[in-house]
Amino acid sequence: MNHPWLTMEDEELLRSAGLILKDDEKHREGITLAAILLFGKDITIMSALPQHKTDAIFRVEDMDRYDDRDVIITNLFDTYDRLMEFGKKHLSGPFVLEGINSVSARDKILREIFLNLLAHRDYSSAYVAKFVIEKQFMYTENASRAHGFGMLELSDFEPFSKNPAISKVFRETSLADELGSGMRNTYKYTKLYSGGVLEFVEGNVFKTLIPLTAVSVGKVGPLQLNLVRECVSDQVSDQTCENKKDKDILQRILTFCENEKSKKEICEYMGYHNRTFFTRKYLMPLIQTGKLKMTRPEKPNSRCQKYITVKK
Repeated sequence: MNHPWLTMEDEELLRSAGLILKDDEKHREGITLAAILLFGKDITIMSALPQHKTDAIFRVEDMDRYDDRDVIITNLFDTYDRLMEFGKKHLSGPFVLEGINSVSARDKILREIFLNLLAHRDYSSAYVAKFVIEKQFMYTENASRAHGFGMLELSDFEPFSKNPAISKVFRETSLADELGSGMRNTYKYTKLYSGGVLEFVEGNVFKTLIPLTAVSVGKVGPLQLNLVRECVSDQVSDQTCENKKDKDILQRILTFCENEKSKKEICEYMGYHNRTFFTRKYLMPLIQTGKLKMTRPEKPNSRCQKYITVKK
């Protein structure tokens, strides 16, 4: 990916994305709420928008409460990553054929419904956005500035961007595609995943409902997490050892960085778009435990910063 944003300073990037605007009445500039939601620190987001929260719930055995839950209060990129992790944890992901290629219909569906949940939500409302997995279906709910009421049909659906600045950033970072493609993709991959027909319900609360089969939630769940929570003390500290996947990722980073590599190169190699999340979850623990070091530790945010594995 050779996007011009990659070479810009923070302020220049925000201006390019339309996230710094001028108030003509007060004759001064400032960052927009969309900028805070996309890139802000948690404390900044809570100061500007205290009602901001996304609730992920897995409810299959304990129908009165829940079997697992993640209350997410952070920026939209990290929220997207945590929702994807939650969905993958609790839903089986068999591959299906799309032409001659095998794809994960589950991941395709989750991507589309989460981007819709985050990009088209009414953030001025105190209504808590939700992602819920139950035995027969999963659904998302979010406050919306409705442009109609009732069931949406693919044949006569007219897409409307409710948060154009957020949608633009998602498109430019390759998370989202063109406006309106999400609904078509969700229909397509739901058929491949469960054979059912999804529902989009427009209103002051927008709801997306995806039918599931028994296999979707019958082979995964919180009990299986015990099988993968193994810490590897000779690789990373206990705080970074959540499961085998993390261990493999950390080891791959160390192997890849035997020669100096930039953060961009590492993220592209590992397949991560969100550098903030990737840095906090993987790079910083490796640096803090002395397994990885910066080539310019005196300037941690330098454009020329690179990382190299510490050889014992």
